[in-house]
This record gives sequence, structure tokens and C-alpha cells, in this order.
Amino acid sequence: MTNRLFALVAVLAISAAPLLAQIPAMPEHARLREGFLAWDRGDYPQALRAYLEVLNSRDGAAHLEEIALLTGELYGVTEVAVHGTGIAMAPDASSGTFQVVEDGMAVTKLIDLASGLVVETLPTGRVTLGTDGAIAYLRVEDTRALGEARAQQARASGREARREAAVATAWEESKASTLVVRTSGGTGAVELAGQAPVSMQFAPDAQVLYVLASPLLDPENVTVHRVDEGGAVEAVDTSPGPKAGLMVAAGGRYIVYGTRAGLAVRDLVGGGISTFDGAVSPSVSADGSMLTFMRLEQELEVVAVPLMPLLSASEPRVVVETVRPISNPVVSPDGRHVVYQIQPFDDWEIYVAPTDGSTPPWALSNEIQHDRYPRWLDAAHVLAAKGEGRHMRSYVYDLDGGPPLKLFHNNTIRTIAPEYEWATDADGAKVLIVSERDGDTVSPERGVYLVDRSSRVTVEQVRTRLEQSLAAELSLRERGQDAFAPIADEVVTVTDAVSVSRIYQYARDVYAFGSKHILQPGNALAIEYYTETLRGFGYEPEVQWFDTRGVRTANVVARIPGTADPELVYVASSHFDSVERGPGADDNSSGATALLEAARVLKDHPMPATMELAFFTGEEAGLRGSREYVRRAGESGKHIAGALNNDMIGWANDHRLDNTIRYSNPGIRDIQHAAAIQFSDLITYDALYYKSTDAAAYYEAYGDIVGGIGSYPVLGNPHYHQAHDRLETINQQLVAEVSKTTAATLMLLASSPARATGLVVADGTAIWEASRESGVSGYEVRWQTDQGWRSEQVTDNRSALAGVRAGGAVEVRAVHERGTVGWDWARARAPG
Repeated sequence: MTNRLFALVAVLAISAAPLLAQIPAMPEHARLREGFLAWDRGDYPQALRAYLEVLNSRDGAAHLEEIALLTGELYGVTEVAVHGTGIAMAPDASSGTFQVVEDGMAVTKLIDLASGLVVETLPTGRVTLGTDGAIAYLRVEDTRALGEARAQQARASGREARREAAVATAWEESKASTLVVRTSGGTGAVELAGQAPVSMQFAPDAQVLYVLASPLLDPENVTVHRVDEGGAVEAVDTSPGPKAGLMVAAGGRYIVYGTRAGLAVRDLVGGGISTFDGAVSPSVSADGSMLTFMRLEQELEVVAVPLMPLLSASEPRVVVETVRPISNPVVSPDGRHVVYQIQPFDDWEIYVAPTDGSTPPWALSNEIQHDRYPRWLDAAHVLAAKGEGRHMRSYVYDLDGGPPLKLFHNNTIRTIAPEYEWATDADGAKVLIVSERDGDTVSPERGVYLVDRSSRVTVEQVRTRLEQSLAAELSLRERGQDAFAPIADEVVTVTDAVSVSRIYQYARDVYAFGSKHILQPGNALAIEYYTETLRGFGYEPEVQWFDTRGVRTANVVARIPGTADPELVYVASSHFDSVERGPGADDNSSGATALLEAARVLKDHPMPATMELAFFTGEEAGLRGSREYVRRAGESGKHIAGALNNDMIGWANDHRLDNTIRYSNPGIRDIQHAAAIQFSDLITYDALYYKSTDAAAYYEAYGDIVGGIGSYPVLGNPHYHQAHDRLETINQQLVAEVSKTTAATLMLLASSPARATGLVVADGTAIWEASRESGVSGYEVRWQTDQGWRSEQVTDNRSALAGVRAGGAVEVRAVHERGTVGWDWARARAPG
């Protein structure tokens, strides 16, 4: 065994012992344990009833934390703003900031963290916070050069071009800026000897500001200025060359910045400068005692350098050596530990090492999803993000062990709450989070939330949470049972025929083709395979050949004509191609093989409307196949009334068979939940989500008609877009449950009236277009009055809305003579 491999194995072995405590403990309380197990299998009504029973018992308060964490949040959460980005927090949590765009310009909102209220708007996006309310910002004057730079940035295309344009814009902003500093000593503009301020940083323990600034005609030579509390300016480092990433150590003696060669540490008292060639990712402890950084020698290293009592008397100490990918080392507030992320195998994990080298590193996280972006809340607790960038969730890890604590949620059972940014204060009592807490990933708004770790939820708050969740879950299940009742027996016949063995055979067959990207030979082999397999089921599939990116490729479409309204089409689709670098067992052979099995079991079960099963090519090349399918549908006049698109549905991060409904239409969402509950063992969550998927092609052409299933956690698979997205990583039973859910959903959609169109409310009357389906016997109409909701059934496509409230909601859906109802309500509002 090589020395490097031995070192890695040793680290993993040493880290394994503390991880035994990471497994969430099953509750010892008997009734709570029943609820825990019910929740685990997706029986949420039984789980919630058990939790309520325990919470309402004599010793309920003793189990409050346990129940709160099982069902949502433990700490108090305040919504600060409906939208914001670029969050930051003062070292002493006296204030926080976030950025928004108003009238086309970036502005910064100042938050009073004691109340969670926005108290001031600063006319700039470049703001730095200090202790005791200190603020520094750049007041930018519009100039011609700045306007041209911003216009160029708006036109930039491609990652590198956008980066270069952003750098150019930032420099023009700096040249057009005046530095304004507000401290206990007053507020005023600060002159930097004619230089342009580039970046700034307050000392963590004093209202002293440090500024990187450059001559207007020489941006490569950067000076470090110090601005004291009274506004006096002193150039403290005039050494030539670029400087970036300024950090200030507590105590005021040392500043740290990046250079072309690595890192430099300036001693502001002794006057010396220490350099560390090749050093990146620096971190300084909150108490100013320790500097850490990363560098590449023969191996990747994390290095600790004591700053106290004197840097000049300290020797750098290598505390981590590894041949594995490593990133984001951060030193603890007391300087005793460094936390970092490392990739021991396929996914990122969070590890900790003592800065004195006294013991080997150990793992804080141990889960197949990525765990990344660690930061310290205090000397004993680490905050890290779990999951891929589009569905990250924050967890708190205790250095002494124990299960990780989920910090933030939306306290619902089904809807996910992706997080994107975090900011913490020096002692970790408060955390700012940017999140799509309502699960809406489509609208541009991302909310800003304040989590107060010193304030826990109450028994009454958790009781209300449980009662509301139970009511919502029972309503979802009752509505789903009513919707499927007319066709439930036929659906069971179809879904019971789904075979895991067949699905595995399909998956093994297409896996042998390797990459199925349109530029790889496996693409043509997959087209032939899906075509011939569908023919074997009795279809005459349509092969939609087209040219793109200099190659010829094709979609494959199977069709089951409708028995009553064949001109109305419901489609379920999955792309079968993969990225160029790998075979794409999850992304997306899993979706395509689930669809193939759905096509098999649906073959001899036509429904009133036409059903199509579409296997798309070229998704990984820019949604080429789905856009071609939609283009042809438009040209031919095909009326697509609803669509399902499944993508990445076969990877499971644990024993649960769960996936996420990704939808634009809430009616289809609820039908998919109902299909999963009644006809499969699938546990489903949901998110308003269709961007950058084949579902977007449907939405752009037909509007709000989209549902479908994707992974849970969304894109949490560490094999995503990697060469190791291999067959053995797929749970074929999970694929089968998605196949059942898809078949059941498609059957109900194709046997139910579509959403009514053309709903208009005027003069107390609602009018809409008559449904296109044959056999529609009438319509359900409901509307809001001052006394609540009223409803009626009508046979014509109009209704008098007695007592409708000004601005009140009005909803309509069709009723079919066979007993099915419209799968979604048409919605409008009364004038006023």
C-alpha cells in the first residue's frame, strides 16, 4: 500500500467512530417511535396524529424539540424581505444587509437584526459592515464610462466574457466612487489620496476600516489604507503589485491579502511582511490567533500559522495532507480547529482537523449527498450546506458528535425549500438565509430570512404546525381519492403490471451503449433500441429525425389514440441522452426506462383522450429534442392539453423511495401526489420547477400545463453529470414506482376534462369557453363573498356570482358524465 493511500485509509478509519452518532436516533418514547416510523414510510396522517398525541400529553413539552425537528424548524424564523441577494452580517450581529435592484440599479437594504426590520436603503451595492453600527459604502456617480461598461456587461455572453465584463464594470464603479464611512465618530466622505477604492473591510473588533485602493491610471498597484474611527486616513501598506481578498485580524496588528504569488501578512506594528507562496483560501480566526490556508505541494495541504504571540516567532504547521480534492478551509473562532470539505470518494464531506496537529482529522458529515461550504457558528458548531446547488439545505454539526440539526425549512410536509446563501455573526446566534422557502424556483424572487438560534419554537407553535399539516395532508388525500375513484380499478390493473425486472433489463441494455450524447455513437444505438422495443410492444412509433449541431438525431414517440377525443393529447416524456462524459444511468436512462415500462403497461388501455410517450434526444445539448417535438406539434396543430416530464428519478440517497414532483400546474401536482399515494410506494415532494429542463419547451409553447418527477433531493445525486453515473448506483424499485405514478397520472389526465379556458369575470357574471371534451355534463363554479366561499353547479358555460366580493377569487372546472372532473381549476378575480 502506498503512503498516500495508507494516509487516506487511516483518516477514513479514524473518522468512522464519531459517525456512529450521526445516524438519527429512533425515539425511545413508544408513541413517538410509532409516529417516526409512520413518517419514514410516508404515512403522514398517522405520524402527525402520533406527534399531536405526544405533544398534547402531560409530558409533551419534554418532547418539543424532538417533534419540532422531525416536522420542520426548531428555531424562530423571521421573513425579512420577499426578495434579496448578497446577504451579509456585522461581526457583532448589530446589523445585516442584502441587495436588491430598484429602478434598474443595485441598492443595499440595512437590517436591524434585533427586530428583523429593514431600517435604511443605501444607494449602492458595495457596502461593508462593522461593529456597533459602523458602515462603509461606495457612493457611485454615473459616468459615461461606467454606463458603457454596464451596457457591455449586459451584452456579455459566455462565462468568461461575463466575468471579464463584471471586473471591468467594478473598476469603473471604483473610479466613479466616493468612500463614505459612518462610525460612532460621525459620517463623512473619505479621501484616499486620489486613489479609487476597490474593496474594504472593517476590523472585527473595532470601528477601524481598511481599504484597498489603486491609482486611477495604475489599477495593478494597490495600496492598503487605514481609516480610523474619527476619519483619519493612513497608508499602511504601499508595497507594489496587486492585492485582493483583504482580511483583518482582531487586535489590529495583522492584515492578510492575496498577491500574485500567494498570500502576504503585514505586521502593522512591527512593520514586517511575511509571504506564503502558493497559498490560497485564507482564513483568520475571530480572536485573531490563527491563520489557515490551502496550498499544493506534493499533495494538497491545509496549513495553520499562529499569529499569536507573534507571527515572526511561528512556524507554519501542515494539519491536513491529502491526494483527494479539498476546498473551503475555515479556521474556528478560537483558532483551535479548521473545518474543510473533502471528496473521499464521489461526494464532498465535511472534515475537521485540530490546528495543533494533535490528532488526525475526523468527519462531521457522512451522507452520500454533497456536504459543502462549511462555516463556524461558534467554536463548537459548524454550519454546512447539503445537496447540489439547486437544492441546498443548511445543517448544524456539533464537534462533539450527535446527529446534524436541520436549521431551516418551511414546516410543510411536501414542499421543498431550497437555500442559496448564508451569513452568520461572530457567535452564531443569528443566521441570515436566502431561500425559495415556498418552493417556487421559477419566479425571480428569493426571500431573505433571519434564523434566531437563541429563540426556540413553542409548544403552541408546533401544535399549530402539526394541525395545519394534518389538515392539508388529509385534504390532499381525500381530493385525490375522489378524482381517481371513477377509474381506480383500471389504474390498478395497469400499475400492478409494472415490472422491476423488465426495467432493469432496459437499463442494462442502454447502459451498454455508453454515453448517449448526440455527439456519441451511443445516441444512434439508443434511438434504434427505443424504436424497436416499442415496436415489440405493438406500437408503430414515430421517429422524428432532425439535424442539429452538425449531426442527425431523433426523438421516438409512441401514441395511444383516444377513444372519445383523440384530438386532445396528453404526453409523458423523458430524455434518453446523457452528457458526453458518462453513461447517464440516472440522467436520464432512469426516466427513459420508467417511461418505456409505462408505455408497455398502457399499450392496451386507451383512454378518452390520446396519450403519447415521447423519448427525447438532445436534452444535454440544449433541450434540442423537446423543442423539436413541440415545434412539430405546433406546425401540425396538435392540441397538447397536459404534459409530464420525468428527469433523473432513479437515485436514492437512503432507503426511502422518494422523488420530487416538478410542476408548473398545481392541479397536475396534486394528481401526481394522489397517484403516488394510491397506486405506488413512492413518497413525493414538490417544487414549482421547470426551468432548464425539457418541461420548459412545453411551458413556452402551451403555458401552465406541466408536471413531472425529478430526484429528491433535487439533483442531490453526487454522480450527476459525472463519468460515474453508473448502473449500479440506481434503485430500480424507485424507477418502477415512478413508472406506476406516471402511468396512473397520465390515465387520469386523459380521462378528465382539461382546465377551462377563457374565464372572464365582469358585472357579477363569470363566462368561459365551453370544454372541448365530449361528454362534459356541466361545470362547478365557486367564488369568494364577504361571508366566505359559495359554489354551484351549472350546465352552461356561464354563472351569475351572487354576492361576489370585489377582487375575490372565482374558479371553474368541468364535470364529465363519467364522474371525472377537471384536473385543475380555471382561476380569475372579480373586478375591484
